[in-house]
Amino acid sequence: MMLQSRRYWLFGAVLLGLIAYLTAAFWDYTQDDVFITYAYSRNIAEGRGFVFNPGERVQGTTTPLYTLLMSGVYFLTHDLLHAGNLLSAVLLALTCGLAFLLTRDHLSHYSGFAIGVILATSPLIYVSFGMETLLYCTLLMLALWRWERGKPYEAILVAAALTWTRADGVVLGGTLWLVAAWDSWRANQDVPIISRLRQLPYPLGLVYTAAIAPWYLFAWAYFDTPLPNTFGAKQSSLEGIQFLKDGWNWWKIFYWDNNPLSITGFLFVVIGVWRILKIKPLRPVALWAGFYLAGYTILNVAAFWYYTPLFTSCIVLMVFGGAWIFEQMGRLNSSKLWRFALAGILVGVSGVFAIVRSQDFADPPPRTKTYVVLGKWIEANTLTHATLLVGDLGVMGYYAQRHTIDSPGLIVPEMYFKQDDYAVLKYKPDYVVATGYYTWQQVIAQDWFDTYYRPAAQFSTEGDTFSPMTVYQRRLPLRTPPILLQGDTLPFNCDIRLNEGDALPDEISARLLDSGGNIIVEDAHPFFESLYPVDTARGNEVIHEQIGLPLYVPAGNYQWELVCGDDDYSGNVEVLPYTENVGLARLEEAVWSPFAQLAGIALTDGNVAWSGGSVRVVFYWQALEPATADYSALVHLVDAQGHVVAQADGYAVNNTRPLSSWQSGEMIFDTREILLPPNLPTGNYSILVGWYDWQSGSNERQLLTNGDDAIRLPVTIQVQWPGGTGLP
Repeated sequence: MMLQSRRYWLFGAVLLGLIAYLTAAFWDYTQDDVFITYAYSRNIAEGRGFVFNPGERVQGTTTPLYTLLMSGVYFLTHDLLHAGNLLSAVLLALTCGLAFLLTRDHLSHYSGFAIGVILATSPLIYVSFGMETLLYCTLLMLALWRWERGKPYEAILVAAALTWTRADGVVLGGTLWLVAAWDSWRANQDVPIISRLRQLPYPLGLVYTAAIAPWYLFAWAYFDTPLPNTFGAKQSSLEGIQFLKDGWNWWKIFYWDNNPLSITGFLFVVIGVWRILKIKPLRPVALWAGFYLAGYTILNVAAFWYYTPLFTSCIVLMVFGGAWIFEQMGRLNSSKLWRFALAGILVGVSGVFAIVRSQDFADPPPRTKTYVVLGKWIEANTLTHATLLVGDLGVMGYYAQRHTIDSPGLIVPEMYFKQDDYAVLKYKPDYVVATGYYTWQQVIAQDWFDTYYRPAAQFSTEGDTFSPMTVYQRRLPLRTPPILLQGDTLPFNCDIRLNEGDALPDEISARLLDSGGNIIVEDAHPFFESLYPVDTARGNEVIHEQIGLPLYVPAGNYQWELVCGDDDYSGNVEVLPYTENVGLARLEEAVWSPFAQLAGIALTDGNVAWSGGSVRVVFYWQALEPATADYSALVHLVDAQGHVVAQADGYAVNNTRPLSSWQSGEMIFDTREILLPPNLPTGNYSILVGWYDWQSGSNERQLLTNGDDAIRLPVTIQVQWPGGTGLP
């Protein structure tokens, strides 16, 4: 007995050492989905409710029990990343211990230790750190152990806790009840069918139902649905066997690539299923694995962390199968010592390979570093009521702490199409984060996107294939102001409410009229920029449309009209002279005789900008006499040494007003956007303005009346570094 006790202590010490070593390696590891749960946990702890966006009740997490657990952890430390990883390590140790207890009456202690070694060194386990996965594995092993010990009500209560951890815990609850029902049915074969039906374990099912009911009743009352919104966003039922295909690929990534011995595990699992089905108290182990595999194959949810609980049960099955094979070798008169050594080598070598392979995944995905920096920048440099659209919700949404919309629709019930362009056009958020991923690059390359958004800052991390990531800011506000300046853009906004199956509107149009009813400016664009994915409304939804009219008009009072779907709107706007712009910088000697004078300029967004962002400048040109050629305006951003770092050359008004179209005495309102390089160093920069002959090929500059070939504007642009390591 003393020897056996020492053996247990030795086994435990080795397993704890392995877990501690790999936990240290994975200490900073995380992934994006982890922070979705952490955002809910933080909001619960801070009294904002079970929400991702305060005031918006959407069940965007699939793990209520783990969310509540981490909200308690938040009271102890706000560093949920490391607290979650430490908790995962503790839960892994418990999982190994419970697996040992589950099998100790059916396998040798060495076989139980082998289960622990394989679990404690598995890369699939450690890449699941921080999520609810390890809690799931712990509760799974606990429920199976209590069932094996003949404690069905304890097991069913743990299965209920598993269902609180993730809704697929119902598979275990159902498995245990079916096993109990089968045993009851078989035990009462000699009684009438009605009596056999009456003796089924209904109380066991009622206990399970009563234990899970509080959460689902709360969810129904609080979120208006018992199912998480992520269920529809993540699953694609009956669309193939992606879960099986991806499972095969994950096995190759985590095991086959560095340990060909792992192929034997499949044979061992099959034999283990056969063996365990013959052991009555252990049958739920194999049956649960089969039902779980079938369920996820139907749902086609293939994220790697959904394989981890299945892997845990398969390790138990695999060791049972391996133990049987070694028993058969003993019947062939092979040496017990030789068999023991062979098994030890197989487990030991596989463990070493797994440790080596695990460390290949120990660093968090590089993009998470960029997400953190970007999220913190959003939190520090945007208004608290700003709205933000992202593709990956977790890390950016957690650190930005803004009302966040995600294009996959994890927390947006009405995201009927999981497309980036659909999300942008539907919601018109204040800020959009576009990563370097090709789908986002396709969106930002479209003309309509440039119409609505301008770059505000750019972030990159070396080694991050999703970099650069650019934060885009919406150009126009979501309200129509009653007073604007000459040269501004008058924004119009409207919400189009559609019911499922409704025909789509044709276009959105707006026009500006003078006091006599004459149309001064008008414009129109197709509904949803002609990009709505289908011909009729997919569901009940609200589409926010926006259109702008440039106020290149004389100062005065005007009437506007807006046609938005079936609704018509009208109102009035007062256009003030540009000279009333409080940010106007007047220029007295900026004359290019005989064709143009620069009366003044204004910085639309102020003089502070960010690397990878943009600077908007409004030029107030006074047309003099006709020009002898269509010169191009020179607009250069230069550093202290006079080096050109960015420019916005071209004809006035987005290249639509060459000098030959200018009328003497006309005022030209010319807004230009200088795009800043992503690696532009922090510092003060100046803007040079001039005109040059680009058509002759000489690029000869036209001189001002004072003899200079360009004028330095009386403004200083302060460029700041938003964060990140920058492009390599």
